[in-house]
Amino acid sequence: MWTREQPERTRWLVQTKIHPPLPRDDTIPRPRLLSALHEGLTSCRLTLLSAPAGYGKTTLLSALPAAYPSLPLAWLMLDEDDNDLALFTAYLITALHRLSPDCVATSYSLLTELANPGAETRRVIGVLINDILHSFPDHFGLIIEDLHRVDEPIIYATLDYLLEHLPPQMHLVITARYDPPLSLPRLRARRDLCELRTGDLRFTLSESAALLNDTLRLNLSPDDLIAIQERTEGWPVGLALLAGSLSNIPTPTGRSDFIAHLAHTDRYVFDFLADEVLNRQPPELRTFMLKTSILSELNPALCRAVTGRDDTAAMLETLERRSLFVTPADPSRSTFRYHPLFAEFLRHRLACEMPEQVTDLHRRAAQAQAVPDRAIGHYLAAEMWETAAQVIEQEGGRLLHQGLLDTLTTWIRALPNPVHDAHPRLLYLAGACAWRKDDWEAARPLLQRALRAFEDCGDEAGADEALADLATCALLQTDFGRADTLIRQALSRSIPLHSRVQLLMGRAWLKLMIGGWAQAAKDLDAALSVTRNSTDSQALHTLALYLGHLLVALPGGLESVEHFCRRATTHLSPSGLSRLAIEGQMTFIHFWRGRLDAALQAGDVALAISTRLGGYPSWDVDIAVVLGTIHAARGEYATADHFFDLMRRQIERIALDEPLTIAYLYPLGRARWLQGRMEEARRVYAQMEAATGPLDLPFSPMLRTTMRGLLEIADRHYTAAEKSLLQATQMERAMPPAAIFGSPRLLLACLRLEQDRPQDALAELEPLLAECERDGTPGRIFQQGAAAVPVLRLAAEHSDHAPFAAHLLDLLGATGEIRPTPIPETGATLTSRETEILRLLATGATNRAIAEQLV
Repeated sequence: MWTREQPERTRWLVQTKIHPPLPRDDTIPRPRLLSALHEGLTSCRLTLLSAPAGYGKTTLLSALPAAYPSLPLAWLMLDEDDNDLALFTAYLITALHRLSPDCVATSYSLLTELANPGAETRRVIGVLINDILHSFPDHFGLIIEDLHRVDEPIIYATLDYLLEHLPPQMHLVITARYDPPLSLPRLRARRDLCELRTGDLRFTLSESAALLNDTLRLNLSPDDLIAIQERTEGWPVGLALLAGSLSNIPTPTGRSDFIAHLAHTDRYVFDFLADEVLNRQPPELRTFMLKTSILSELNPALCRAVTGRDDTAAMLETLERRSLFVTPADPSRSTFRYHPLFAEFLRHRLACEMPEQVTDLHRRAAQAQAVPDRAIGHYLAAEMWETAAQVIEQEGGRLLHQGLLDTLTTWIRALPNPVHDAHPRLLYLAGACAWRKDDWEAARPLLQRALRAFEDCGDEAGADEALADLATCALLQTDFGRADTLIRQALSRSIPLHSRVQLLMGRAWLKLMIGGWAQAAKDLDAALSVTRNSTDSQALHTLALYLGHLLVALPGGLESVEHFCRRATTHLSPSGLSRLAIEGQMTFIHFWRGRLDAALQAGDVALAISTRLGGYPSWDVDIAVVLGTIHAARGEYATADHFFDLMRRQIERIALDEPLTIAYLYPLGRARWLQGRMEEARRVYAQMEAATGPLDLPFSPMLRTTMRGLLEIADRHYTAAEKSLLQATQMERAMPPAAIFGSPRLLLACLRLEQDRPQDALAELEPLLAECERDGTPGRIFQQGAAAVPVLRLAAEHSDHAPFAAHLLDLLGATGEIRPTPIPETGATLTSRETEILRLLATGATNRAIAEQLV
């Protein structure tokens, strides 16, 4: 669950990448640029610092917090390893969490619950935007440094989406060596873009003089300063390199001679000056710089491992003291970074001067790295394929769980094919990544190869995982025959708990769709049983997402699912997907139990969570149909229409197969019938009749027949209606889950009463009342709305379950004075209300007209 502390699942992220860089003591004040930055941060969506390496972009930004301490800033420094959309998004949210711990709770919950967050990043960013909009009270800036280090188009598309919908209190600052492929022309046209480019970032002559003479006290002549300015063109890193060389020349004449030589050299000024700086260092320091250039960050432990020296802390202090292009990466100044341009130069020199040592240096770095992802990078750079494969195998499960599928796939592809063949788990991880990205064609052969390889080497645990994923693939591809076989095989093995839950629930739904009620009930019970005492959040999350209203109607389903939902709320995120699933399920359970106010409240909570998460039509449609049914049954037709309209919109969004729409069309058709909107009810019935196909649900014929019976009642074709409802009643007995739609037996009882056969009506109704009272499911009868009132009034006077019938009347808002009326041939009586209803029916009044007079 979310806390003010950084979430456990993001603590593996490199924390120094979300800390602002500390300004150097010798930084030259640049108030004109800081003012321009501040202006951009307060008036534009995006401030872009676009210039080649060495133009002081990071140095300038590092001075911003001190210059404007009241402006909150979040920071993210990118590197090449961030070329994974899921990883990029995790860093983005974590950077904002550091700025305001409470503001990104919903977006973090969503990010951690998605199996493939990279595929739904627009949704995550949308939720993040809403989090910021409602949780950040003040203007703030998010600084993203070195955007050029990532080249994945989807990352830029995500940033474009963020910029297009940026909350008004948020402002982005991006640094890059060249213009990123963002919608800059559109932002520029809207005056939403502040740009600082090479010409802006160059040192002016006065700034160069301030650095060289005022700060470093080199006492250069005006002519020397002009010569330097012309040769370096105000390039900050060139000036810094030059200052390092000049500070080692003791005489003014020597400095002038050096400047003159620089002015006439044809070499690239950086290479010339970097060589000068490097070659002027003591041999031990020079070697230290070359060897440590392979590190993304420098700290004493890593430097000790790479160089073999025990004085690495002192060496790092020397680098900082001599201004040798290192920047503190944390407030304690225990970790440093080389300037990117200088690091590239050092690595090039290392490859030229010590090529035979590069592999060993990467090996040492990898073995000392506390961050596994960086260790893998070093092993791959050293072409230590076997060791890299072993570490990838160890870390692969974590990356799968975190949704870093692109990163994991990139690592595996970097290994030679023979290494894949020798490591079945690499094949499995590649296949697992593929199916999570819905690439079934790639996933299946990889998982099959992995399964065979695991079996050949006797790795039962690996074979179990591969088999479980193959079964899931078959299920998701609707290859039901193959899925059934694979699920049976997988469940007989020792697969992980979350996989067992997924397969049990998958098979429960599979059996439900083909009428295998007994097996579906067993699988549901098994899934609930294995999680009953578990705190495994992944297994609980999986079970929550697989629950559905039809499963509740299975034998024993209601009590066990309700118990699970109540327990799961203490272990799962309060605002994520699993909570949406739980609240959606409780909406139906409360309704089924007759707790109508609780159902409406849970439904509102669920829809609000769905909205915060960017909308989940597959859950929204189930919630909407329950809420619409409740309001229609209570005669609140305008509100019911609102929810049924939502239901239809969501069905269109998810492009539901036509046969599957019948489960939603029937409640809509019944609501229209209750309202007396018969033409609309007939149109719904026509849609139900047309919605046939290979995926036709087992209870679809019952729903079509019941709907036909309702229309026949409306048309006073009572003989035909009786025949239809008798057929529907026979069908109902063969399929327990159909109970969620109400019972045709109740409608048959209503028809008997309308035919002036009250004894037959009671005979039909009594068993249903007994079942619902025993099971605690008044919602099964309640959903028939005003149509049920006459027979319920009859039962309230003459049934063995009179109190329960009275309770149902109360739920329907149809309680009132009951004055008996005799029932012919029995000596029993009907109330005046029932007599009035029968009188209205006899005059041809619509159900809507009857309902309006009843409630």
